[in-house]
Amino acid sequence: MQPVTCNVKSIEKLNDFLYRVFLSPTEAVAYKAGQYLSVVMGKGDKRHFSIANAPLTNEIELHIGATPENSYAMQVIEKMQCDGKIDVEIANGDAYLREDSKRPIILMAGGTGFSYVKALLEQIVHLQLENPVYLYWGVKEYSHFYFENEAVAWAKQHSNIHFHPVIELPETQWQGKHGYVHQAVLDEFDNLSAFDIYIVGRFEMAKIAREDFVKQGAQIDHIFGDAFAFI
Repeated sequence: MQPVTCNVKSIEKLNDFLYRVFLSPTEAVAYKAGQYLSVVMGKGDKRHFSIANAPLTNEIELHIGATPENSYAMQVIEKMQCDGKIDVEIANGDAYLREDSKRPIILMAGGTGFSYVKALLEQIVHLQLENPVYLYWGVKEYSHFYFENEAVAWAKQHSNIHFHPVIELPETQWQGKHGYVHQAVLDEFDNLSAFDIYIVGRFEMAKIAREDFVKQGAQIDHIFGDAFAFI
């Protein structure tokens, strides 16, 4: 954990509820792809967000889902907009990419949890890892695929990366996978014992997914997700 002050370089609103933020740390920082930072709002008030980029530049990217009803995140956006800087703690979490593993990889994200798997994918591509990678991204409706073009491009450009979008409540014209994202994984693989599995999303989703994946052969020591430190 490294405390550092970051200048707010930019805040871009990607849709009705999502902000893409770039921070410039005022000193050198180090972290692993898949770790998160904690925004220090006050004494005893730290708010956690996945780092959305691999450690390949001197900037930190965040994807923050924030609405007036979601004060946890909205207050962070407002503080960044008002102050132009923010105090954070970087390099938190144990669900970072296991770069030396040769096992096939399942990346499973719900909603804005895509920011977490984006960092993992960037590092996988940067290191030219050859592990088969299966990305499952689940959202409630199609408009929530805010980075779909980039995910499709990764799959097209790299033969070992496979992208599976999943919509919980699909429109009638949707021809892809639908329902719960973890069920899409279960439907695809009869036995999960060979995989490294990275999970990000709501705590209740992560808990259920881990339980169901273990029932289908997944090894508990090869299931990674920072949610498991809190549940």
